[in-house]
Amino acid sequence: IAAGCNFGVFHKWGESLWFPTIHEAARPEGSWPHLDERFLEGRRRHILEEYQAIGDLNKKGASILVVGAGFIGVEWITELQHFFPKLKLTIIDALPQCLGPLPAK
Repeated sequence: IAAGCNFGVFHKWGESLWFPTIHEAARPEGSWPHLDERFLEGRRRHILEEYQAIGDLNKKGASILVVGAGFIGVEWITELQHFFPKLKLTIIDALPQCLGPLPAK
């Protein structure tokens, strides 16, 4: 999981979990072509599918690496820990401490 990444640099259309895919041309080539996220129901279904996928990983006791220990990464990993306690979680960052902009103490 790339925390705080608003733009999927490895995807042709810049697809990202954090933002709905709304461009008509991007939907057929996206990771979720069966969902129309221009509408609330499509976005809701996508969120439920992702929740189910993480739930399946939780049942297996899977390992998750969160890259980015800024505000979004720390929030994301603590929520994963709270809602999916069987996941083995790791968080990393290029800076020497989590929440790098904050003072060390």
